[in-house]
Amino acid sequence: MRETAPVLLSNAWLVTEPLYPGGFFPPLHGSPPSSAELARRMDEAVQARLRMDWPAARAAAEHAAALALEAGDTEREADAQLQLAGTELLAGEIGEAERLYRMLAEDGAPAAHRFRARVGTCVATGARGDYEAALEGLAAAEEAGGMAGDADHALLQANRASALVGVGRSGKAEDAAADSLRAGRRMKDEQATAAGHFVLALAHLSRGRRGDARARLSDAVRGFARAGDVLRQVQCHHLLGEIAYDGEDPIRAGSHYRDALGLARLAGAVETVELLTLRFEHR
Repeated sequence: MRETAPVLLSNAWLVTEPLYPGGFFPPLHGSPPSSAELARRMDEAVQARLRMDWPAARAAAEHAAALALEAGDTEREADAQLQLAGTELLAGEIGEAERLYRMLAEDGAPAAHRFRARVGTCVATGARGDYEAALEGLAAAEEAGGMAGDADHALLQANRASALVGVGRSGKAEDAAADSLRAGRRMKDEQATAAGHFVLALAHLSRGRRGDARARLSDAVRGFARAGDVLRQVQCHHLLGEIAYDGEDPIRAGSHYRDALGLARLAGAVETVELLTLRFEHR
């Protein structure tokens, strides 16, 4: 049964909170590395990013980009630059992320990478709270071409769903999120599928469908856990806590809040721990 009771969380809050970058997902997928050393550095960048170790992720991505540049491998260099830009964005360095995305969108990177860079710029715009501009940019990126299969489609639709939630177009957001989820499932990709569940939860929640949102977030947190994505697990638990608190279930809310804090502390994410602690003190 559809729930119609109003939810206390605003659409803008759903997209930009509880933790940066809210419901937006930067482009991070790429091509298989062309050498063992490059593969090792790229894996280091990915694993560090997933555990929220931003300095280590930056260093590994920069090293991978240098190796690819030395080898004259334009495609793998662009992959490494996307990893670096995504790390900067997730760490809250929006200006630096935008600079890297602009460089990728304008230089001689392959078409698929230019598409992802355009999407990354839209993610940064959305994370700043300019949802209309993000939607316009995503439409322009799609029209310009360069999408390379389900991974790019899932990415585009996930971010479109979040921007639609931000402008209050919840029905359209549900459609885009469901499309993203289907693409993730076709690929059998844990991260993309979990992202689809996450943005669909945001769309459900913006319509007051707490039960549906809770189910989607539960699926999302399990998928992010399997993928090892600490930040997204923290986000899921925080939102589940907010839903429970709003539904006058303080015991369940407290459990999710503690899970979120525990993950952030294990990751050594000091700023995230401080943010969560400050918010929880008012609960």
